[in-house]
Order: sequence, then structure tokens, then C-alpha cells
Amino acid sequence: MTIMKNNIYKIAACIFITALMSGCTKDFENYNTNPFGPTEEQMKADNALTGSLIKAIIPTLVQGQQNNSQMIDQMVGSEYGGHISCIASWGNAGNFYTYNPRIGWYDIPFDTMMSQIYTSYFQILEYTQGKGPIFYWAQIIRIATTLKISDCYGPVPYSNVGGGAYTVAYDSMEDLYDNMFADLDEAITALESLVLSGEDMSSLAESDYIYNGDFTKWVKFANTLKLRMAIRISSVKPELAQAKAEEAVNDVIGVMSSASDAAWSSYNDGMNPYKRAAYDWNGGELRVSANITSYLGGYNDPRLEKYATEVNGEYRGVRNGIEQSAATTTAYQAFSNVNISEDEPLLVMSASEAYFLRAEGALKGWSMGDSAKDLYEEGVSVSMSERGVSIGSYLSSTATPADYTDTYNSSNNIAAVTTVCPAYDETAGDEVNLERILVQKWIASFPNGWERWADFRRTGYPRQFPVVKNSNSDGVTSARGMRRLPYPSNEYNTNAANVADAVNMLGGADNAATDLWWAKKN
Repeated sequence: MTIMKNNIYKIAACIFITALMSGCTKDFENYNTNPFGPTEEQMKADNALTGSLIKAIIPTLVQGQQNNSQMIDQMVGSEYGGHISCIASWGNAGNFYTYNPRIGWYDIPFDTMMSQIYTSYFQILEYTQGKGPIFYWAQIIRIATTLKISDCYGPVPYSNVGGGAYTVAYDSMEDLYDNMFADLDEAITALESLVLSGEDMSSLAESDYIYNGDFTKWVKFANTLKLRMAIRISSVKPELAQAKAEEAVNDVIGVMSSASDAAWSSYNDGMNPYKRAAYDWNGGELRVSANITSYLGGYNDPRLEKYATEVNGEYRGVRNGIEQSAATTTAYQAFSNVNISEDEPLLVMSASEAYFLRAEGALKGWSMGDSAKDLYEEGVSVSMSERGVSIGSYLSSTATPADYTDTYNSSNNIAAVTTVCPAYDETAGDEVNLERILVQKWIASFPNGWERWADFRRTGYPRQFPVVKNSNSDGVTSARGMRRLPYPSNEYNTNAANVADAVNMLGGADNAATDLWWAKKN
């Protein structure tokens, strides 16, 4: 990877050039801009500088800049997560939604997020000398971002990033998790000590787009991230996974437990980027996925009206993977849109996720503080609170997802893919209840679909409609979906030997069909 402390801005230039050549949606002159980069005046004061640097890296958790959001969180996370369906054609030169993203596009998550995090992280490391609340805060964000990048690609640079080397070796995925756990444990211990000792960190509030300087909540976020990582590797390193999950849950501050613990980012570049893409760009370039309206419509789920707009008295999403044209785009713009306001914050991690992670751990026999059933039901309840709706009798509902009807093109009609219902059934067996847990985890995370993409690759749940058109030539099947993104061309051009080593670590070709280390079950 061509990242180092003194040359990081070369990466930003490469990203900008790549973006210009890729023919993306619009405004590439603004691509990867850093609206919170420190000015010379800010650099005169350490607090102002480090605060600006933290502001610059928080958007790696969820992209608030419009182009970054569309190319990373919308087209990859939300699309492969089955929350939204992109309905613009963008020339049909290759799209994420038909499983054949053009080369310049699949470079973007890696190049953008690596540059975003390390441009500022190196400076924070230098100014803090690797200690203090801002450094450990940055470390938590770095780990969460690295997890997201690795979920896309597999082995990534981590432990060897830094110093003066122009090219950097990749960590194998097993080593990556070991190293991230070690760094996360250190950060949790350090921040927790400051919180429990009553350290005044209120001066950092204005730099915090998520928790307004509440570091108790940042510790809960870090522990929940640790729990997420543990569940991710639970099929390949079950003993380590159990140990780390139980540490997170049994920590003195612990994981997220109430709706107020949820992580929402207030940063955007003038408007919520989902709102901009759904309503302002060319009549709307995305709509709610048919998966959302099938599940939530069939369940009569009260969150549906919070997620989607009603059209002619009904909610009807769009199937994922339709090869779009001017005519189809116009037709599907009449379908259910995302129900979102201009100033609505962006979901980083729901508090309800902590309960669903714990419920899955409890199914495995881990000590998660309660039974799988009770944790599942509390997760659903917290999700309803997060969305401001009444749960009613939902937890006893045996309703199932609805079949899908496409009123524009009946060839896209399809039967529901599962009969799993909201009501927990302890007699049904662990596999059925695992599916139930992951369905509700997915529903609760709307529109941040990254965890569903990961969950589906490692378990096969939650099930969703196959894409209408699969244009992939790597061997990706519609049943299994995209397994990863290939490594960026920039890396092959400047870091070829280390990329070759990373591909060997993958254990398969550098293409979209190769399974990641933890994603072998499905």
C-alpha cells in the first residue's frame, strides 16, 4: 500500500485522478475532499489541530460527503446489504448492482478510506506520541474503518502501516484480527480508565460528530465493535471469538444497552447524502429495496413507514440488480423512496445490534448475560425505540415476509424467500433462530447494510431476493452474491509484491468470487 506519513497526499491525488477517469455520477472535482483539514491557524494550537484531525476521520465510519457516500456506503453497503436498490444506469459500463463494477469503482472504498484515516491518523500519532484520549479515540475509529475495508477486500495493510516505507505489507486476515483486538483492548482500557476516574474531556465535545464528547458511550461503542469482530470470526476461531465476546459483554462499562447509546453521525456536506441521491440527483438514483418492503410489509412492521415512502396506498420497493435504462429509471422512480430528511444523521451502529450480537453468541453457548430469546426480544424492542415506534404485539407475530410484485415489469415478480417470523420459537432449533436474529439485526440497521453483507457471506442469512441480472464474469453466483471486491489498480501499480502476497493469503483469485477467511459457511 502506498501510504506513509510523508507521502499520504500522493494517495489523495491518485484517488482524484482515478475518480475523474471512472465516469462516476457527478461532481468528481469534489471527490475525496476533506472539508475539515486543519488550516495553518489551527495548527498553531494542539487542541485545535487534533480536534480538526478527529473531525476528518470520523466520516470514515459512515460517509457524509455526497460522492463518497454514494460510491461506498450506498452502492456497496446499502446495495449489497439489501436496503436500497440503485436505479440509475450510469452508462451501464459496469455497476455494483449487476455484480460487474468497473475497475475505477471497485478501487474507491479502499483508496478513499485508507487515505481518509491515515492522513490524519499519522498526524494524531505524531502530536500525541501515541497516548492520551485523542490517540485512543482515533485508534478505535481506525480499527472500525479497517474492519470495513477488510470486509470488502480481505487482507489489508494494518500492523506495518507507518514509518517511512513507501510500500507496505498486508496483514493476513487472521493476523489482522489479532492485531486489531490487541489495539482495541488497549484503547478500551485507556479510555475506560479516564472515564472512571472522572477525567474532564468536555473540551473534545465540539470535535465529536457522534457522541458530543461522551466517552462513556465511546467505550460502549468500542466494546460493541469488539463483540462485532468476535462474532465475525466465530466460525474460524471460535475460542478466541468467545473470549473476546465475553470480555466485551462483561466489561465494567460494557456494550451498548439503550437506544441513546446508538452511534449516529451528524456530519454531512450540506445534506444527508441518501436524501440527496434519492431525491435531488436526476429525479432520484436510488429507491428502497424490494427486500425491505417484502419483509417489513409482510410483518406489518411499524418501522416500515419510518424507512420508506408510501406510494398509492402501498409500499413497493425495487428488486436489486435490474439493468437500468432511461425508461426503467423513470418507471422505478415512482416506487417507494427512502423516507429521510435533509438533516437526518447517518447511522454508524445501532444499539440494538449489541443485543442481536449477544443473542447469536448465546446460541453458541457463550456467556452473554441472558438467554438468546430474551436478548433477541430486547434487541427488537430497542430497535423500535431507536426508530420512535411502538412495538405492540410484534414479538408474538407469526406473520411472514410477503411475495413481491413488480407493477412495472411482472417478470420481476418473485415469491418470498423465507417463512421466518418475528416471534421467537425455542423449539424451532438454533438454525431457524439464527436466521430470525439476523433478519431483525438487518432490519434494525437500515440503511447501513454493511453488516448484512458480512452476515450473509458467513451464514447465508438473512435471505434476500437474488439480483435480477448477474453480469459478473468471475464466477459469482446469484445465490451466493458478491463475496468481495478485487484489490485496487493503484496497489498493483505501486505495491505489486505485497499485493501478490495478499492474494496468496486470500487462498483464491483476486476477484469477486473468492471467499474471505471468515466467510466459508455460505
